[in-house]
Amino acid sequence: MNVENLLRETLADMADEQAPPPPARFLPPRPVRRRGVALAAAATVVALAAGGTIAVRTLSPETPVAPVAARPEHTVTIKEGWRATLLFDNLSRVTGEPAASFARAAKDGRALGLPPYAKGRLEGFAHPGTYRFAESATPTEVLAAMVARFRATADKLGLSSRRAPMDIVIIASLVQAESPTEADMPKVARVIHNRLARGMMLKLDSPLLYGLGKYGVDVTVEDTKRRTPYNTYRHGGLPPGPISNPGEAALKAALHPAAGTWLYYVATDPKSGTLEFATSAKEYAKLVERFAG
Repeated sequence: MNVENLLRETLADMADEQAPPPPARFLPPRPVRRRGVALAAAATVVALAAGGTIAVRTLSPETPVAPVAARPEHTVTIKEGWRATLLFDNLSRVTGEPAASFARAAKDGRALGLPPYAKGRLEGFAHPGTYRFAESATPTEVLAAMVARFRATADKLGLSSRRAPMDIVIIASLVQAESPTEADMPKVARVIHNRLARGMMLKLDSPLLYGLGKYGVDVTVEDTKRRTPYNTYRHGGLPPGPISNPGEAALKAALHPAAGTWLYYVATDPKSGTLEFATSAKEYAKLVERFAG
């Protein structure tokens, strides 16, 4: 019996059997009827369920059976300190969905599972990390996964039990933006806490740049006069919301700042990202002079 006839009879036998198993699963071996050694010698018939269609392959005994392809997925890594706008752009690049689709999804805080203190705003709550999701995932599902990871991290750190958890997230976003390294984060957080406790203006560049829709480190005197609620040169206290999506280290630093009396810090070597800290205006002036020199 040739292979063609064998396949024709095999398919005829299969028509009398039960419906195929769920998609992407091999059919279990069926009893060989009337063929014995002839079936194994002629060919091995493998049936795969693809939707409602059965695809039949004829393989020689030496040909390995390829595994069923996994469900197509996207992988994206969200970096600490990304703003929501940068997040949407990168998600668009990976998925092919317009960035505007993610921006629209971000407006539905309830669907995303945002905590109540987020006040329906995604910024600050799209937790950094690497995510894998099906190609069919919607923008809402993608962003909700990031919010879920934030909530898990917040629970681990005890953030939700704090009296003002939103303030901690805002401080964490400032710490993330202002700290060249993780090692600097607890001390930067302490400077912010100390200035707030004394009623001093924060006078930080990162929230001002956020309010102006700019990136970088260069702020001009004119910038410091601009009218935006994120201008901490004009407004006391914290900015009205997070300025980025901080990572776990920044959240931890905001919750547990280093012990110290520092009120200032200066990047004395921007190339290496070296911060030096001062406890008085006089010490601060010396650091600025060294940096300017």
